[in-house]
Parts: sequence; structure tokens; C-alpha cells
Amino acid sequence: METTYKILIPTDFSSVAITAISHAKKIATIMKGQIIVLHVVEKDSQIEGTHKKLKPIVDEIIASGIKAESKVVAGDFLKQVPLVAEIMEVQLIIMGTHGRRGIQHLVGSYAMKIITNSAIPFIVVQDKRVPEKYSNIVFPIDLSAETKLKLEMTASMAKHLGSTVHIFAAKDNDPFNKKAMDANVAHAKKYFIQQNVPLVVKISDEDGDFSKQCIHYSVSVDADLIAIINLNYRSLNPLFKQDEEALITNEAQIPVLTVNPTKDFTEKNPMYNNRTL
Repeated sequence: METTYKILIPTDFSSVAITAISHAKKIATIMKGQIIVLHVVEKDSQIEGTHKKLKPIVDEIIASGIKAESKVVAGDFLKQVPLVAEIMEVQLIIMGTHGRRGIQHLVGSYAMKIITNSAIPFIVVQDKRVPEKYSNIVFPIDLSAETKLKLEMTASMAKHLGSTVHIFAAKDNDPFNKKAMDANVAHAKKYFIQQNVPLVVKISDEDGDFSKQCIHYSVSVDADLIAIINLNYRSLNPLFKQDEEALITNEAQIPVLTVNPTKDFTEKNPMYNNRTL
């Protein structure tokens, strides 16, 4: 039985939430999927009225030929988003934010935790115009070991979205680290070539802040998505947490995919396997 590709959009009715819906419509069309528009209220008494408020949004999505429904729940945003996503067997969450300050305003001081620790991939978007297609995906690499699973996910996403993958690696002057970096890049490059994914490899020319370098490079190649799938971004080290937040809330407003799924999740998710849709 084929799984319906479901995209969850937590909305606060802001302009960036509308942008998130536009991204969802683009991906849902490609994936022949369904969109669920979610709003979290404080009290049960607000649920019925909020459904009415969501109806025009859902109707507009349906009018464009995409299956859609609204979901309203009462409770805490941080708890309800992953709970609803799990119950409804969602494959992707797309959420809008107004950048660094906006992301904190939207969901409080634990915003980064809900995004970066979600078992379900998040795409965080800002007000930047939705691209006609996702032509370029930037894939940062540092000294972390890149597993086959992560490479599979990126390659399959690129296939479904018709993207070129840009491997962007940090510069390292230490001979031992450079050797490890070269090995990581070579392994990733070989895999993408085997999967017939268009590929560009770029080693940073600069020392220092890798997240800033990654953003600058992404702008230079007109990236449509930055894919954060490196385990270092999950580190307890506060420097890596700062890097992750800098990428997610980048001033260039490039959408950022942050994902740390289990193997069981990816096997059930048509975006991340090689089945023909």
C-alpha cells in the first residue's frame, strides 16, 4: 500500500506562514501529496472558530488541485506540533519564521530544540519568494562521518525535486583533518555520481565561521535549499548550536532543511527512497 506524502504546516496566519504554504504546495504537487494546516490554540473553546478561520486557506489549496485539511488543537505549541505530526503520520513539516528574533517569538526559547531534534524533517522558510523549482541544494560537510543513510536522503530528494547538489566543505589547514575532510568529500561525491545526481563540489577558501561561509556560498549559487544533515549540528557543543541557528535563520532567507530521521522513518518516506512515484 502506497503511503500518502503528508506535509504539516503550523500556521499563525502571518505572511511567512503563507510562504510556508506556498512551499508546501510546490512540494506536494511534486510528491502527489497532501497538506495539513495546523493551528494551536490555548483553549478548546477556540477550536471551532479557528477551523472557520482556516477554511479559506484550505479551500484555496484544494482549488489548486492538492488534497488538504485543517487541524486545530489546544495546548502547548512545542508539544502539539510533533504530537500531531506523529499521529497524522506526517513526512515533512514546513514552518515560517521572521528570522532569528521571529523564531524565538513564534515558539519561545525552545524553538531550536523542536526544529533540530524532530524525528520528522523540518523546512524553515522566511518571506523570500518561493522558487519555480528547487534547482540547487547546498549540502554542508565538515569532519563528521557521512553515513550512507544521509547520502541516500539527499540524493533521493534531489531526484524528486530535480536539483543539483552542491557539496560545500570547510577548509582545514591541519594535515590530519584535511585528509579526513577529503575522504568525506570523496565518499559523498562517489555516491552522488553513482545515483546520477548532478553535483558540484566546493571547498571553502576561507578559515573561520563555517556557517557564514556556507550562507555566502549558498547565495553565490542561488541556492533554493540548504540541507543540514550533518551530525555535528546535533552536538551539545554550544558553538555547533550557534552554527545551526545561524543557518536556519540566515539573512539571505534561504529555506533550510534540518533532519535527523531514523532508518525506520526513511524507509516509510517516499521522498527519501528510490521508489518511482
